[in-house]
Order: sequence, then C-alpha cells, then structure tokens
Amino acid sequence: MQPNILIRIQPILFSIFAVAVSHNLFFVMLPIRLREGGFESANIGMAMSMFAVGAIMAGLFGSRAVLRAGHIRAFSSMAATLAIVAVCHSYFIDIWVTAGLRMVAGFCFVTSFITLESWLNVLSDKRNRGQVFGTYQICFAIGFGSAPFLFSLSSEHDPRLFGLIGVFLCISLIIMSMSRLPLPELPSRPRPMSLKRLWQYSPSGTLSCLCAGLISAASVSLISLYAYDHGITGIWLSLVLGSYQLGGLLTQYPVGWLADRYDKRLVAAGLMAMGVISNLLIIAESFMPMPIEMLVVLFLISGGSGVALFPLAVTQVFDHIDLKEAMSATSMMQILLGCGGVLGPIIAGSLMTQFASIWLYYYLVAVHLFVVVFLMIRKLFVRTETLESSSKYQVSMQGSSVGSAVLEPLLNYNLAEIGDPELKLLLVALGQQPKDPAILIRTALEGSSLKPQDVAIHMVLALPKRSGELIRVLVKQFPEARLAITYSLRDLFILRKERINAMLQVALTEGADDAERTEIDSMLEHIAREVEEETVVA
Repeated sequence: MQPNILIRIQPILFSIFAVAVSHNLFFVMLPIRLREGGFESANIGMAMSMFAVGAIMAGLFGSRAVLRAGHIRAFSSMAATLAIVAVCHSYFIDIWVTAGLRMVAGFCFVTSFITLESWLNVLSDKRNRGQVFGTYQICFAIGFGSAPFLFSLSSEHDPRLFGLIGVFLCISLIIMSMSRLPLPELPSRPRPMSLKRLWQYSPSGTLSCLCAGLISAASVSLISLYAYDHGITGIWLSLVLGSYQLGGLLTQYPVGWLADRYDKRLVAAGLMAMGVISNLLIIAESFMPMPIEMLVVLFLISGGSGVALFPLAVTQVFDHIDLKEAMSATSMMQILLGCGGVLGPIIAGSLMTQFASIWLYYYLVAVHLFVVVFLMIRKLFVRTETLESSSKYQVSMQGSSVGSAVLEPLLNYNLAEIGDPELKLLLVALGQQPKDPAILIRTALEGSSLKPQDVAIHMVLALPKRSGELIRVLVKQFPEARLAITYSLRDLFILRKERINAMLQVALTEGADDAERTEIDSMLEHIAREVEEETVVA
C-alpha cells in the first residue's frame, strides 16, 4: 500500500481510534452496572440490542444527515450527541432508560461509521481496499481493545468513566473538524441501496454483513457477563473484555493482504473456521479448566476471527459497485449489520439465561459454521467469475463545433479505474463544484506525490465543461509548472475540440510572461500544422 494513502487518511484513523475507545467503554460498563442493578441476562441482552435498532435507523436515515450538513459537520454532530448520552448514563441505572439511550447511541455511532467508511471507499481502489480497511480496523481495534485498561484508573463502577467517554468523543470531533480532507461525492438521493441490488452485486458480502452483526453484537455485549460469572479479574479481565478487537490486531492486516491477492470468500471461510476451533476450545475449558493465559489466547483468536468478517464483506461488495453508490451501499450494509446486532444479543442472552453463560459460545460456533458452509458452497458450486463492476463512470467530451472530432472509444474516461486514490478523490471533490477549488487542488498536490502536469489532463477529461476554469486555477497555484502543464495537454489539443481548446489556451496564457506565451503559441501553431498536414494526406 502506498505510504501517501496512509498520510492522507490520518485524520480518519485518529478519529476512529478515539471513537472506538468510547464505543467499547459503553459496552463494557453498561452490562455490569445493569447486572449489579438486579437485571437478568435476557433483559440486559434486550437493552444492549437496542444499539442495533439505532444502527438500523442510521442505515435508513443516517445518510440524510450527511447530505444535509456535509460529512464533517454530520460527524461532529454525532460525536456531540454521544457525549450527551454518556452524561445521561452516569445519572440513570434503569433498563428502559438504558435501552433508549443505546438506541440513540447506535444511530450516532453508525452514522459516524457510514461517514468515515464511505470516505475510505472513495480514497481506495480494488488493488488496496483490503489493506486500507485493514489499517482502519487496526486503529479501531487498538482503541476498542484499549478501553478496558482504562479501568485501572478507577473501578468499572465509577461513573466518572462516562466523563472519560465524553473526552475521547470530543477528541475525535476536534480532529475531523480541523481536517482538510476533500469531501466525497454525495448521492442525489440519500437512500440505502435495496437488499436485492446489494445481493446481486455480492451474495457472499451481503450474507457476511448480517452474520458479522450476529457475531459482533453478541460477543461485545455479553462477553462481560461471561467474564463476570467466571470470576475473571485484574489484567486478565481487561484482556478478555478487549479480546474481540485486540484479536483484530492479529488478523486485520494479514487478512487485508490476503484479500487483495486471493479469493475473499476463501479468506473469510478460513477465518470462520479458525473461529469455530477457538470457540469450541473455550467451551471445552468449562469442562476441563485451562490456565488463564491459554484461555486469553483463545479469546484473542476468537475475537480476531469475528472482527475481520465485516471488513471482508465490505471489500467484497465494493469490488463490484460504482463509487457514486458508496454511501447507499454502506448504509444498506450497516442495516444488515444492525439487523444481526438486534438478533444476536437477544438470542445469545436468552440462551445464557436458560442454560449458562457458556452458551454464548455455542451460539457463536453455530453462526461461524453457517458462514463457512455458505461461502464454500458459493465458491465450489456457483459460478461467479462473470460478475462485473456496475456501470462505469464515463465522461465524453462534446464539442460545440459541427466539425469537431469524436473521441475514440479508448479515450472514454473511466474515473473508477484511476489507480491513484488521491487523484480519484480530488476529481470526485471537484465534480461537486466547490466554492474554492484552489484549496482542494493545493491540498491534494501538497499531501501526495502528484504533480500539476499529472493532474491537468485528468481534470480536463473528467470535467470538460469546467476545464478552462480548473486549468486556470491549477496554473495560478503552480505558475512554475505552466509549460509542463501545457505540454501534458498536447494530445487533447490534437483532438480539435475547438471550444475546449479555446478555453484551455486562455487559461494557459493568462498571467504568462512573454517567453512563456511565445512558447505556448508556438506549440499550438505546430499542432495545428500537424493536424492540417495529416488531413491533407488522408
């Protein structure tokens, strides 16, 4: 993965770390506080599952908040609301109040995830998406897994920890508010992609999203009850409680590397098989006690297998869709994740109440096995090699003159196939007609290895109607590259798109000194003679 991609997404990585810390502190503290309040596991599971109800609402309506206020302000609003929720939890220990607050938290957290993940999908492409999401999930895992260690500052019963949640949320708010990342293209209609359309793109990715919710919500919400019932304390308690995401540190980057090189279904099936083995060994521990060190290792492996399933599902889907559908697809995937999140804690919590807390892991084994069987059937018996990406983003340059040449098919511009994610994101952002494109252009070029002459031809091909304006801005920002930009556009001048050529000539010569103007005019005259000679010969 190119180092400049990591530099570009730094604000997102730091923000997701801070969000993850607050996310897990909620999950760890609330079940314990409710258990000490005298509530049963089934009721606690119901209350915690309301987070997933909020997640479903975010999938349905979260993108509208982004469309209304923009990515950065929507993220900031969600972080501020979550800080208010944290303060409310410190005052109330009631099952119904907790359920309501968890629903609000689910909406806010998942809207934040939709915002950040759709952003990442525009920044990445098919060649590096697995590693980009792997790095994103590693940062999430570090924050999520670090949260239980904050109990060393005080006990898990101390309401001041809710204030600490607010601190981390404010940190993420500040980081994103000060970010200069160009904004992704927004959909014209902020609605989730239909389930049928998502299934047509990737059945394996669609089902994996649902099962990732079944696994993650039950694991994160109810693991503290298992540890509480088994009397695990001290540093081992922190490791067990954070195992779901700490285990992701062991799997995320290798899984991303493998997913970029091999069939993602095989990689996901292998992960689920690893989860089946580790969860079966956790069950065996209840019959044949193991050393606590070995048990913690099993929890880390179990968590690492589960946490990597959703990013793999996302990459499977995004390998086949148009970038303009990023937010609607992310919304639908979050709805599926939320549906699984509603069912998971309810089913697992009921099993734990009826039998014992170890039944959480019987439930996880069953879900893991189901995913393995489905993915292997898809791989072995269903032909999917003809599955193609959705319609490409094509831009054709239409001239105003009757005699203008028509572009050859090979020159049809395909934004989805641009290899450099920084360039692709810049073009998407410019396509939204920003008030000050100069800021976007300078930020993109200063934060990457791109050169002005590399960007120029892509801007003209992608946005021909605004080519004059954009080239004028580019030359004004980088006047020393004026001639290099001019020569990079030579092949476009040969196409004889008269209206566009006229706009480009004005933009390139504006503010030029005599020597530069003479050289530009000389190049254009030379091109005109070449074209005229070729026409005569033909």
